[in-house]
Amino acid sequence: MEHAYMYWHQSTYTESSKVTRKCYALHEQYRVTTMSFGLAETYDHNGRPVKHGRARVNGIRMHYITAGSGPALLLCHGTPKNSFYWYKLFPLLTPHFTLVAPDFRGFGYTDKPPATEGYDSKTNVDDVKELMDQLGHQKFYVHGEDRGADYAYAIAGYLRDRVIKLSFCEMLLSGLGLEESSFWTPENVTAQYRQEGVWCWHLPFFFIPHIPEMLIAGHEREFWEMFIKQECYNPSSIEPLALNHWVECVKQPGCLRGILETYRAGFKNGEQNRELAKRRLSIPVATIGAPEFFGPRVKECAESFAEKVVRSEIFEECGHSLALEKPERLANFLREFFLGD
Repeated sequence: MEHAYMYWHQSTYTESSKVTRKCYALHEQYRVTTMSFGLAETYDHNGRPVKHGRARVNGIRMHYITAGSGPALLLCHGTPKNSFYWYKLFPLLTPHFTLVAPDFRGFGYTDKPPATEGYDSKTNVDDVKELMDQLGHQKFYVHGEDRGADYAYAIAGYLRDRVIKLSFCEMLLSGLGLEESSFWTPENVTAQYRQEGVWCWHLPFFFIPHIPEMLIAGHEREFWEMFIKQECYNPSSIEPLALNHWVECVKQPGCLRGILETYRAGFKNGEQNRELAKRRLSIPVATIGAPEFFGPRVKECAESFAEKVVRSEIFEECGHSLALEKPERLANFLREFFLGD
């Protein structure tokens, strides 16, 4: 079944009017289709479908998409999303980067190991290291949002000789501030409902064994639609096809449990992050916060692990899903940060 994706690219590029005109001309070609094996499709700036692959890494099969030319940029998605989260960003960045977007273990079309161990950040780093080895990317940039920012930091921390720059967005690190955001306090709850901050009530809920699976199973659409949209400034930025895709992925055997296991690894992630933070990152780090969610606390978190936060922005009228709510601004930010001096 094929669906039209009528996404008008309001280009803010300044380097070439030719590129701008090309993006406008192609906007009607940017379709989201469901392929025969069930994957929602993503397109590059020429309207070509991206390459899908499955790599055998670290004992699992990892699904990923890749497209573009130029230096490698690894994109790390959050919860409950997968590589399709970047579908608005790909056509904006493939003229400048070779994009690599994996489904992390437990998500999308990557394997969901049955063991409760193996969903921590270090294991995900090992997955990504082998993936980038197989794709031939010795050096690369990293951008992460939400849970993907937790992984992006770990990737930069464990692979210090390979990551050139880190974009750390809309996240507080496990062990370095995230847990406090989940506390049931008047301050957190009030900030959430006044849209002046965030109360991460889901962190302890997802951590409980078995109960979330029991309550969410059979209500995947109701739960995840609420979960994603209540984090947005503009809920209509979550298009039905994207939501449908993620809900169908979550319904796969083992996927819901796999996603929840990434939260149950939170304490282990915290231990790993605190150990990594003893040696601050020396590479340039940039941050983005959304006033509807973590906001300026993202930069504060990055300053606890980085020697230099060289760029930091707050995206006004934006919530937690930067790549869906502000794709043009995010694309410009990443292009300027990664390719600038």
